[in-house]
Amino acid sequence: MEVTVLGSSAAWPGPGRAAAGLLVQHEGHGMALDLGTGTLANLQLRIPHERLEAVVVTHQHLDHCLDLYPLTVARVFHQEPLTPLPLYSPPGVFDAVAVLENEEQREEMEALFDVHELEPGDGFEVGPFRVTSRLLAHMVPNLGYRVEAGGTTIAYTGDTGPTEEIEALAKGVDVLISEASWEDDDGVLVEGHLTARQAAEHGTRAGAGTLVLTHFWATVDRARARELASEAFDGEIVVAEEGLRIPVGS
Repeated sequence: MEVTVLGSSAAWPGPGRAAAGLLVQHEGHGMALDLGTGTLANLQLRIPHERLEAVVVTHQHLDHCLDLYPLTVARVFHQEPLTPLPLYSPPGVFDAVAVLENEEQREEMEALFDVHELEPGDGFEVGPFRVTSRLLAHMVPNLGYRVEAGGTTIAYTGDTGPTEEIEALAKGVDVLISEASWEDDDGVLVEGHLTARQAAEHGTRAGAGTLVLTHFWATVDRARARELASEAFDGEIVVAEEGLRIPVGS
């Protein structure tokens, strides 16, 4: 497997960046994990949008799913008709984006996606990818995903606060891709999100091989976040950057 960072920002993109999004590829197959603000442009630097085999979204906050809207427009104006694209997510994600359209356009959008609303623990397969889900701690239902393909495994948290469920999701994975919205709490605890140090602590307890920090607030010092994480995680730590390609396994 290989993971490409499409966006690494939280809430709104920092300068030259995009919000949350990843492209996961294996042997010519590809799916998106989250598709937040600005990520569709970066995805197309790697593959044409019509080659996506699925979009998998963690939750309904728009910094994780807003680019389903421009993806809809791209699919409407594609030269040849496209079969409905599988969209896997908790309930409410499709509606959060479709509300931007009027009734007629919403019906058009519905025809372009094959929507699968997941409950915690649900699993599914996309091409060579086997995906399982777990409910993590956030203000709205957020599903973390564990993805296996070709004998390698990644886990992706989406948005979450501290919870043992992260360790259950990421137990023994090759790569844990974790939100790290803040450098450290500095006496302020933000509900539903992690500091870089907390992400590292969960990665250590999960036994993850590599920790990828992502979903940074625009004002966060990413180098400092990495330093703080290194105090709690002995393995490789990667700071997500747009366009970064992360090989998984040997």
